Amino acid sequence: MPLSESSKRTRSFRFRLGVAAILMLLAILALVLRIVDLQVLHYSRFRELAYDNHVALVPLSPPRGLILADHGEVLAENLPTYALEITPDQVPHLQQCLEYLQELLDLSPEDLQQFAARRAGKPSFDPIVLKADLNPTQIAAVSVRALELPGVRIVAMLHRHYPYDALFSHVVGYVGPLTATDFKHFHASQYVGRNYIGKNGLERYYERQLRGSMGYEIKDINARGLPVGTLRQIAAHPGSNLITHLRLRVQEAGAKALHAKDYRGAVIAMNPQNGSILAMVTSPSFNANWFVDGISNAHWQSLLHNPGRPLMNRADNGLYPPGSCAKPFYTIQAIQEGVISPDFHTYCPGNYQLGGHTYWDWNRGGFGDTGITKALAWSVDVFYYKLAVKMGITMQDQTLWRFGFGRRTPIDLPGGASGLVPTPAWKRAHLHAPWYTGDSVILGIGQGYLLETPLQLVRAVAALANGGYLVQPQVAKAFIDPQTGKTIPIPNAAPVNLHISAEAMHAVHLGMEACVNTGTCHTVSIPGISIAGKTGTAQVPMGYKNGRTIYNNDSLFIGWAPLDHPKIAVAVVVENGGYNAWQALPVARAVIKAYLQPDQNPSPATSQNAAAATAAPRPAKTPAKLAQNASAHYDAPLSLGEKGSVNPRPAQSTIQ
Repeated sequence: MPLSESSKRTRSFRFRLGVAAILMLLAILALVLRIVDLQVLHYSRFRELAYDNHVALVPLSPPRGLILADHGEVLAENLPTYALEITPDQVPHLQQCLEYLQELLDLSPEDLQQFAARRAGKPSFDPIVLKADLNPTQIAAVSVRALELPGVRIVAMLHRHYPYDALFSHVVGYVGPLTATDFKHFHASQYVGRNYIGKNGLERYYERQLRGSMGYEIKDINARGLPVGTLRQIAAHPGSNLITHLRLRVQEAGAKALHAKDYRGAVIAMNPQNGSILAMVTSPSFNANWFVDGISNAHWQSLLHNPGRPLMNRADNGLYPPGSCAKPFYTIQAIQEGVISPDFHTYCPGNYQLGGHTYWDWNRGGFGDTGITKALAWSVDVFYYKLAVKMGITMQDQTLWRFGFGRRTPIDLPGGASGLVPTPAWKRAHLHAPWYTGDSVILGIGQGYLLETPLQLVRAVAALANGGYLVQPQVAKAFIDPQTGKTIPIPNAAPVNLHISAEAMHAVHLGMEACVNTGTCHTVSIPGISIAGKTGTAQVPMGYKNGRTIYNNDSLFIGWAPLDHPKIAVAVVVENGGYNAWQALPVARAVIKAYLQPDQNPSPATSQNAAAATAAPRPAKTPAKLAQNASAHYDAPLSLGEKGSVNPRPAQSTIQ
């Protein structure tokens, strides 16, 4: 019997109701499964995403440690300032934002270039400084537009500052903006939120101790992206303060003495007992503050095209022939090895003949009969020409290596040159020529291929001062924990005993004392202070004229004071300084006086006048032959094979 119309409608309604119920159950099941997925299976992930929507992690940079001189003067400090920071991943259209800020704040193209350099190699969530040291007008301009500039904020920060500008630039160094190159040596995770890193000097060498440890703030953010509160804070730990051995008065004295005559050169003062660096001056220098926020193009070009090369640390990287400053070290070795005795004498005319060559003394009139004391006091070249042939190149090289030449001097500063101690193998490899006896003759007066740094010279002369111990130079003295105030000393490395015999040491001490009292460096003498020293004149080729080499002269001095209980060792180099080291002597005198007589230390100019006045009534100290037109010999032209020549012809004869 066919179904009635009513039954059909009832069956259809029930079917549709069942389908709807099934669909509803499926929807409820899907909802339950999604809830399980969100709340159970992936709870941690979605909780973190939700949390990040209303909080921001803000890095807190710690104060960088101060750098102090030995008596507490601040050499590197932190000054409060305001800066504009951009977090790239929070800025929707970064390039448009930068163009807007450039117009708003009158930024230079150089500011944008430096921002790009700082951004390279850093994660996009790391805030980057666009402009430091904002003025009130710039701060206000950004602040009133905060809602229009997501990812852009004004922050208070500590700005690195060097109170003495150029005085300590090469030894203290400087900080600069982070770049991708820095992350080759330091882990990027340690510099999230940081603006600076040590680039040179102590700032670089002790970067890990000075930088401190980062802190963080967890900020509560409203719907507009603005912070409304702090949920949690992890404090930053300040970097350790660094005390150095540097003496401000001594550093100033050396710098003033060099700058007074616009000298190019370097002076280093060191405690000969333990290697503590008291002063390290390079002239010319540069203002370290120029580099802190990234050096401007104008400043960079001025340094790059300065013929004085102010960026080079001449004290540790400058390479110079030591000239006659090498003579005391040869004397030590020759006596100790039995080549000569302490009472050895030889006749010294104004030149030395070898293999058809004439090697001139600086005093062409000669010195006559000469012993070690006279040879050192008056820097008698002929004496050391003869000694060089007696010693031979093997012993000469051993002498130089023994006193630390030819290898980088260990010191708590980055970089540093090794210098050059020439050997027959070196000459064959680099010049494709054999070693001649004439090469040894020239090496015997500290010339030829020999190159040393002022730091190597002061270290070597300190070994003569302290009785034969090669110390390791060190600038830093101690760390100070800024939170506890505890001082943590930085110990000096143990010196190396060179095992120099007493008779060799005594002979050299007598000669270097006589050099100051009656010899070539008597103008360095200071009333009330006993000084031992040695001058050096290193002839440097400057070019050619009429087919001949034109030479100029670097002036050098090494020495220590007081004589018997040394407290300071000094090395001075003045480039193109003149003859007989007369330009290096006032510099050394100023430094020694500043350290040993700080309350009686006049200006460098006054010191020079006083030295001249003191030296005037001393004609009796000059040998008769030297007194006769000695200055005329200084300007005499040089020929191949004379003093300073680096390519003498072969010579095979020996001294009888």
